[in-house]
Amino acid sequence: MHGGFRLLRFAPELEREFRRYLDRHARISQRLAALLLIFAVSGYLYCEHRLFDLADTGWLTTLTLLRLLQILPGVVVLVLTFYSRRFRAQANRMFPVLLVMVGMLAALIDIRFETLDAELNFRYGAGLLIVASFFFLGVTFWWALLCAVLIVLADVCMASLILSAEQMPEHWIAVSYYLLLLIIGAISRYVHEYSQRDQFLTRQLLGWVAEHDALSGLANRRSHDRALPQRIAQARRDRRPLSLLLLDLDDFKAYNDTFGHPAGDALIRTFGELLAGFARRPLDEAARVGGEEFALLLYNCDNAAAQRIARQVITALAALDIRHPHDSAARVGVSIGIATLQDGQQAEQLYHCADTALYQAKSGGKNRFAVAAGLLRPEPQLH
Repeated sequence: MHGGFRLLRFAPELEREFRRYLDRHARISQRLAALLLIFAVSGYLYCEHRLFDLADTGWLTTLTLLRLLQILPGVVVLVLTFYSRRFRAQANRMFPVLLVMVGMLAALIDIRFETLDAELNFRYGAGLLIVASFFFLGVTFWWALLCAVLIVLADVCMASLILSAEQMPEHWIAVSYYLLLLIIGAISRYVHEYSQRDQFLTRQLLGWVAEHDALSGLANRRSHDRALPQRIAQARRDRRPLSLLLLDLDDFKAYNDTFGHPAGDALIRTFGELLAGFARRPLDEAARVGGEEFALLLYNCDNAAAQRIARQVITALAALDIRHPHDSAARVGVSIGIATLQDGQQAEQLYHCADTALYQAKSGGKNRFAVAAGLLRPEPQLH
């Protein structure tokens, strides 16, 4: 992760989340930048038409068209960012392209003024766009750097085609100015984005800690209590089954007393990793809700499928061959209570059904599962 940090690049999944984070925080900046572009170019256009005599140069009509083309990206960005979410996403993808387009137009206007013997000579408009490339506009450092480099290269290419050999030495001074702005802007943007990524990671870590159990790595009780009513509501909207499994490691206190707390912690971690493998779908959740008690929330999972998963969990734990604290020939097991959402049930009632089934499983000999009947307060069935 630190290697990616220095290169301002995370792992793909985290990088996508960071891009979404940038998008959320760059919306106002993009709108302000678009408005500033519109007003600045409009001001240039007004001055060129009203305060200076460019009619004799034969270039005023072309200049006006180029200025209007510079204004167009600002209008496009404003329209897209104020429209629907899908169009806002398009604006984020288009922003680097539009930025380079405006920069190239500014460079072309600068170069054309260099060829004219006119009183007005607005210079270094491309330089302003190079600096703007490194503003916080929802564009990452590498995209900003690419935009700035493309503007400089476009300026050099157009100058070599338009300017005479006698005019090029003076233009190289402008290019050196652009390169200096590029270096200063790149350094500033790098430092700024490094700080952004550091803050993003800190927020992600704090959010993860608040929602997860540190020992098992699973969701904690707080996260589970919030997810359960949300999944119930979604299951009812989608008309999908929802099953809740409550799991309790058998004789965990005796295991702790016999082998010590480090061994008990290792068992919690091992079982957490095992349980996480059964909650890989986006709407499933594995949680540690107590000392040795866990919950497995399975979306679009009916009672028959939940029973199959319960058997698989028991079998997978047995395959780990973890010694039982009371019997060297026996192995650590898990008791499971299963409840499937019924019409009219709320989160507390579903949890109560699973908890009652878990109690029955432990009372019936442990290392087994029990299924709650389809009532709000069921009599569990042993398996």
